[in-house]
Amino acid sequence: MPVFNSLYGIGIKDSKPVKVCQWIECPNAQIGYEERKMKMCAKCNAVRYCSKSCQRLDWSEHKLYCHIPPIMDIGGWMERHRSLFRWALIEGLRLRSEPSNIFQYVLQVELTCMDRLMKGITPSPFFVESMRLKKLTDVGFMTVGPDPYERSQKIIDAGGLGQGIVVFELSERRPGGYVMFQLQYHNIHEKPSGEESPSRTGWEKIARGVVNGDIPIALLSRRIEGPPNAASST
Repeated sequence: MPVFNSLYGIGIKDSKPVKVCQWIECPNAQIGYEERKMKMCAKCNAVRYCSKSCQRLDWSEHKLYCHIPPIMDIGGWMERHRSLFRWALIEGLRLRSEPSNIFQYVLQVELTCMDRLMKGITPSPFFVESMRLKKLTDVGFMTVGPDPYERSQKIIDAGGLGQGIVVFELSERRPGGYVMFQLQYHNIHEKPSGEESPSRTGWEKIARGVVNGDIPIALLSRRIEGPPNAASST
């Protein structure tokens, strides 16, 4: 399925669609689909089936998400969850108590396209596989663009925490599949408090769970102090 970035007006064509039947109990899953002709769902053009029988059996599950558009907008998806990724960045880097980490690390988010999942389906065009910290020097300035040190220092001089960076890695989950990097910059003007957040140890599980639909945003607001804005994270 092609991936589009509405923020920059660019897209990447899906040159070799993966052959996986969407029905979780497909009897052909063990022998593979290389010799079978796969057919797309005519309504959403997002999932594939190896037979009409599998499509009928999967309809009770697929109909819940059949409205997902065939072109997945990664830029729009990133913006919808922007406040949540900002929260994860602050929690992961412990910026309130260790603000110097903003000069050393970025938050790396590994994604898989919805139609690359081997089983089931997520009510989102992208599935967050993991969130982890990565050294800024390992990303490289050619990738992140303008010098992040300089921008962070200006914000720090004004009393804030600096500019944090979230790096999104999108993989096709198959040998030779493309990997596309997208960046999200966060100017954090909050002042260092020296206090640890009560949810720091579970930040990765919480943020990933909310984005993937496993943890309701309402539950998140009861578990942490200063939760991300619910309106922009749904």
